[in-house]
Parts: sequence; C-alpha cells; structure tokens
Amino acid sequence: MAVFDPATARSRRLRLAVVALVALAAVATAGAFAADPSESVPEPVRFDDAVQLGLSSETDALMAGDATLPRVQVFYSQLQYVVGYNGVVSFVDSRRDGRTERQFGYPLVAYVETFDHRDPGTTESGLFSATGAGGWTPVGDARYVVGSDAQGPSGEVVVPFRDREAAAAFAADHGGSVVGWEAVRTRSFDVDSAATVRSLAPERWRTATERLAAAERRADRPVSVVVGEDAPTIDAAVAAAPPNTTVRVPPGTYEETVTVNRSVTIAGAGAGGERGDAGATRVVGNGTGSVITVRAPDVALTGMRIAGTGNRTRDPDAARESRDPEGGTWDTNIQLGYGHGDAGVKAVGAPGLVVDDVAVDTDASGLLLREGSHATATGLLVDGTDEWQDGFMGVTGMESRVTVTDSRFEGGRDGIYLHRADGSVVRNSTFVDNRYGTHLMYTGDALVADNAFRNELFAGVTVMTRPAGNAIVGNDVRNSSAGIQASGTRTYIGYNTLVGNELGFSTSARGSLYEHNVVVDNELGARATTVVPSSRVVANDFVGNDDHADAGAGALRVWADGDRGNYWEGANVGPRAAGDRAYRPTSPVDGALHRHPSAVAVRESPAARLLDRLRGTVPGARSGSIMDPVPAAEPYHPDRIDAVTGANADDGPVRGDWRSAHGGAGNASVTPSVRPTATAEGAE
Repeated sequence: MAVFDPATARSRRLRLAVVALVALAAVATAGAFAADPSESVPEPVRFDDAVQLGLSSETDALMAGDATLPRVQVFYSQLQYVVGYNGVVSFVDSRRDGRTERQFGYPLVAYVETFDHRDPGTTESGLFSATGAGGWTPVGDARYVVGSDAQGPSGEVVVPFRDREAAAAFAADHGGSVVGWEAVRTRSFDVDSAATVRSLAPERWRTATERLAAAERRADRPVSVVVGEDAPTIDAAVAAAPPNTTVRVPPGTYEETVTVNRSVTIAGAGAGGERGDAGATRVVGNGTGSVITVRAPDVALTGMRIAGTGNRTRDPDAARESRDPEGGTWDTNIQLGYGHGDAGVKAVGAPGLVVDDVAVDTDASGLLLREGSHATATGLLVDGTDEWQDGFMGVTGMESRVTVTDSRFEGGRDGIYLHRADGSVVRNSTFVDNRYGTHLMYTGDALVADNAFRNELFAGVTVMTRPAGNAIVGNDVRNSSAGIQASGTRTYIGYNTLVGNELGFSTSARGSLYEHNVVVDNELGARATTVVPSSRVVANDFVGNDDHADAGAGALRVWADGDRGNYWEGANVGPRAAGDRAYRPTSPVDGALHRHPSAVAVRESPAARLLDRLRGTVPGARSGSIMDPVPAAEPYHPDRIDAVTGANADDGPVRGDWRSAHGGAGNASVTPSVRPTATAEGAE
C-alpha cells in the first residue's frame, strides 16, 4: 500500500514544474505574434455582458428609477472580458497608477455612453438622471461636462455628450464646463474610495463609543417599582412603572414571559457566572416564543440571565404571506422569515434599545431586532446550540443598526447576522464555534474591529451581496475554514491577524484595499477571486502558509502599490538582492521557495527568465496568476508574527494597532487580552 509523503509529493511537483516551464516557454515563443489585435476595432457590446466595476448592490437600489450613471466599456489588449465601468470617474481613477495596464494590457478601444437626446438632468436629491437608451461614442470623440451639480452616490458625475452643443446646453442648466477627453483623464476627482473608508474607520469607532455612552445615560433612571415588593411579576411591574423609570428585579428565578410597551429600564442583579449563580437574576420562559418582547423606544435591559426560549428560528408563514403574485424576492423573504423567530429578547419597532450584562441560553436567537430597533449591546453573552443547524443567531439585526462591544457568542448558527443594518459596529467581542462569526448581508458602512474568532465552521467574517464602505480591521481569526471573505465595493480590510485557517482571506471585494494583514500558517494564505482585479493588496505579511496565495480565472493580479509590495516568506532566497526580483506566489516554482529553498536554482534558470520576459505579451501565460513586482525584504509586522509563532505564542487575540496608524487612538476600549503592537506606515 502506498503511503502519501507531503515532502515527496512537493518535490515531485517541483520537478514537474521545471518540465512545464520549458514546455510553456516553447509554446509561448511560437505563438507570441500569432494575432495582431489592431487589425480590427471591436464594436460596443451590451453593457450587461461586460464585467462591471464601480457599483454596489445598495447603489443599484439607490439608482433605481430615473437616476443613472454614465457608463464606459473598455476592450483591453490582454483581457478576454469587456470591462464595464459605472461612471466616467471610475474609469479615470482606474488608470492613474498604471496598475490597470500592467494587469489588463493597453486599452484597444473605450466607448462612453452619451446623453444628447435623453433629457439629462437631476433628481430631487441631486442624482444624475436621464431617460431612454443612450448611444456609445469613442471616449476621445465625446464632449464632457465637468463640475456640474449632477452627483452620483460616490461624488461628482462627469456627463458625456456626442455633440458640443448638447453638452453646452446641459452646462447652461446645471453649471460646469465643457471639456475634451484629455482634460477629463488628467482631472482630479474627489470621490469615495477604500482609502476614504480607511480614514473613516477611527471615526466609526468613536461614534460607537458615543452611542454606548448615550445608552448608559438612557438606562440610568430612578427606581419606581421593585418586583416582589410592589408587583408580583416582572410583567406586572413593567405595566405599573411610569415611563423613564427603573423596574428593579432582585436576585432569583422568574418563570414568565415579559412584554415591554413603555420606555423603562428593567434592572436585574446581574447575569451571574457561566450558568448564573445565587446572586443572579434569571428570567425563564416556558419554552415557546420569545422570553422578553420589546415594543417601545428607549428600553434598557440590564443584569439578567434569560433562558426558556422557543426553538422556532424563522416563520415560513410570514414569508409566504408577504409574497406578491410573482413569488416575492429572496431579500424580502429572508427578512420576514428570519425576523419572526424566537429569541431571548425580541425588539419590534423599538429604537434605542440598551442591552447590558445580559446572558441568553437559547435554541434560537439571543437578541432579535427588526423594524428599526437600533440597539447597543455591551457584555452580551449568547450560548447557542452545539450543532449550528439546530440553532440560530446570537444577534439577528433586520433593518436595525446594532452596536456590539465586549460580548461573547458561542455555538449556534451565526454569532451576529445583520441584514440591511448600515452603520453597525461590532468590536472587542469573541466568537467561538459558530457557522459564521459575523455575517453581513446588504449591510454597508459598518465597522467590524478588534474581535477574536475561533473554530468558525465556515468563516470568521463574511460579507455577502455587494454592500459598500465596510471596514474590517484588527480582527484575529484562527482555526476556521476561512478568516475573512468580504464581497462588495470600497471595502477596507486591514491589520487583521489570520492564523491556522484553511484560507486566510479572499479578495472578493472590488475597488477595495487589503493591507497590513498578518497571514500565518494557513493552508492557503489568500485567494484572488474576482475575474477583473480592481483592488490593492499591499503591505501584508505571508509566513508559514502551505501556499501563500492562488488565483481563479482572470487577468494577472499585481499585488503592490507603487514601490511597496507584500512580504512573502521565501521570496528573497537566492543570489539576488532582496526585492530585486518579482515574486509570483501562483508559480509552482516561486510558490515552493519557502518550503524548498533549493527551488531558487529553477527560478534562476534560462527557461524561467524567458517566461518572465514573455509575461505581459502572452495572455495564456498570465491567466489566473498573481505577481508582486517589489516583494518586501522584511516583514512589516514582525512583532505580530512573533506573537503567534514564537515560544510565548498562545491563543489570546493579537490585534494590529490600526487606530494609531490612522489617527484614531482616542476613545479606545482595550481588553486585557489585547497585546500592544508596533505601527507600520499606511499604504498611501
């Protein structure tokens, strides 16, 4: 019986890679000039057939109706896809640093959508609008109105026209000036980007701190009713309490369900230890429905342990009743189905909810928020089911913004699930043995920061659909299927520590920035997943991974920013000076350098050097590959690497000091397990 030896298998793959290099060099040389792309000029395609950049799903909804954005479609010399840009500014911005041409080749032809006979104008909110179908004009032949009052979701809109007269007429009505393409492509535009999200992340942290302070003030009310003295039950005490007062609940077990229809604080004696103690306040339901239901604004729940929830995780009847004759939408059905399950605390139309020092033992959700029940949660502990299929979410937020800090979520389906909960903040919390730790759907402008994720079945942080403007920073994810998988646009993923996962992170978000992440001892450090690369990946440390990175189908991905690349363990072995040779983690040879230093002999071979020269002229030699032209000579964050690999390494969270790096060190909430780290310079 054959025994699998990883070292032998890798050596065999390395030998095969040498043969492949020689064979590929021969094929590439024979076919390098087989076709001349200049022999014909491609015609415009249907924009829906292009690979589109520049819009999120939330922007799609915002732009529904008359609002629109001028579009550009570009045929690149070394890309088999037509790239569609939503917004002229998006196309201009993509060409500033030369990365696009390095990855896609030069533009064979670019067409812009023109608006001569489409009644161009603006909506009541100032968004650019037009009617009917537009034509496509080569970008160099069009005339553009810049500086008008027409806006898009991310800033200024440049409006193209085929004829100068039509452009002048629009400028007369909406301001601005008429210019040619040369003036547009060299113009600087003030638009939102992933770098903008990076700069806003510390402010989001401060905003969360302000929300928590305001919540503490709301919860601090004079006592009006004491359960057991002035009323026999918590429910009766709430009914008797005047608004803006406190119902005090002494230690003990209260077997009841509670409905809160007025703005009061319900203050228990504390949640107690892991399962409560003699001094704790316990509220135990009858095993059906939710234990505490809140239907009033500015309610506070403090110092209690909740158990006895029902096990209904969703309400299929609510989803069915909502459907229109065409069957409704997936989005609507999820909101209605997920938002009508059982929970320890369920809030319906109850903004300003405060949850502090509350523990929930549940077979369904811990805290369920819907219909604008914006909430803060501090010291929330949710203990879910052992098998994720049997339970539900620690926090379910449906169209309800949540601010969570210093909390813990163990077991169940997702630690925190947010659906259309823009502006939420999840920080300084711990997630263990969930399906997903933090799971965002249609949720943008959120901050997920300084959390610890352990043993997550699918991923630590997952962002699905295409939201915009999320910041995922300073998190520590270990021993999970994936560390961070975030889709959307303008996402900032920085200063995370990703250790011992099957996958560290994927570059699923478009127009985004991945920087200063420490990616150590994963089976795969990073995966490039978008067909058309439009994000920056820079100043990350890749150490000890089985494979540092791989890429799906698509153009060459250039992971660097100017003269700054990433640190790749093994990239600088060999006779050349550090950083003097590009590193390709997707190459069988380069990818083996940190495991087999002897592979440097293959890397310096004539066949390998020939392939280096041919890359960029032969599309087949570039597809599905990653290149770092300036790999760093030393790690950017050696202290964080030592903290997870050194003799004193343990499971405690290691967090990058992202707030100091970006001017937001104030108002910190630091837990004892946080290890201070040195700060490296930003990506720009």
